[in-house]
Amino acid sequence: MRKTILVVHGMRKGKLNETLLNFIHQTFNSDEIDYEVAFLESEEILLDEVIQQTVDAGYSRIHLVPLLLFTASHYYEDIEALYETFQENNPNVQFILSKPLGTHPIMTNWVASQLEAYKDDIDDETGIVVLAHGNARFDEPDVALRRICRELSTDQNPCYPSMVYGELRFKETLPKIAKKHRKLLIIPFFFYDGFLVNKSKRQIESLGLPNPITYTTAINFHPLLKDIVHFRIAECEAIPDVSNSTEP
Repeated sequence: MRKTILVVHGMRKGKLNETLLNFIHQTFNSDEIDYEVAFLESEEILLDEVIQQTVDAGYSRIHLVPLLLFTASHYYEDIEALYETFQENNPNVQFILSKPLGTHPIMTNWVASQLEAYKDDIDDETGIVVLAHGNARFDEPDVALRRICRELSTDQNPCYPSMVYGELRFKETLPKIAKKHRKLLIIPFFFYDGFLVNKSKRQIESLGLPNPITYTTAINFHPLLKDIVHFRIAECEAIPDVSNSTEP
């Protein structure tokens, strides 16, 4: 038997977890996917508990699909660490960890669709900024976001990567970008317009940049996420069965 566990960041307080659960169930309940949802941050359905319940239920393959944009601390220190621990303690169960969602090429298409949707706000004097969370200890998010911006940049409208944390943090990068362009279009590369996006906007406002700034919407559970999740699950399914189980 095979089970897919969709791993969501979540929040310890507020109604966001309920919103995330509703979105996931509405998206995947009509599909023939045997799945559970687990949160990294929540007061219930935590990832380690869901994995253990799945093992106890007798599943021979467990696919962990992180609904995260990039590989960073949550991926390596939370999900991958549990993956390795459970695999070591359960040698008769095959655990497979997929890549995150944001590194899939379709996400570049989403950024491109935002540029098209806000084309009336873009002219020869517009600097385009893709803003993501980032991480001070892992450079994978920087590498991935740089690639996206490189693919979408033109001579007329350069596309700049910027982060809340890490080497590309916006408190340092945005003032430099602002000197090159009369106005800015900022694309929040976040799952939803929530706390982090609003906090970032307030912090950017506190920089006192002279440029007019237009913000696009965040990803906000865009339907393309379903396609990427299906792709990640398919990648897991394609890995040969090396467990002792002969279940399909």
